[in-house]
Amino acid sequence: MSRVQKFREIRHFKRKLILAFSFFILTLFVGIGAVDYSVSTLLWGKGEFGIFSVGPYGNDYYKISVFNNNLYINTKYISRDYKRLVEWINSKKEIFIPKK
Repeated sequence: MSRVQKFREIRHFKRKLILAFSFFILTLFVGIGAVDYSVSTLLWGKGEFGIFSVGPYGNDYYKISVFNNNLYINTKYISRDYKRLVEWINSKKEIFIPKK
């Protein structure tokens, strides 16, 4: 077997190994998600994922829950900074792109 043929077979083997590992991880996550969805439907009557969830919490907060550990994000500051950014971009746009 020549050197070129040997390394070609090694590349093909690596590609197959990476593809098999990727399919394994994908199947694992899809299976865990399906089990979590069906268990929450059976126990609480709500068809939702309990492992990971994102949703509004009050007026200014979003709640991110991972494995029943909650993280609250205050969106008041994010929306304020977003408005400032849009205003800044619009002011710079008028400088570089004059209106006709």
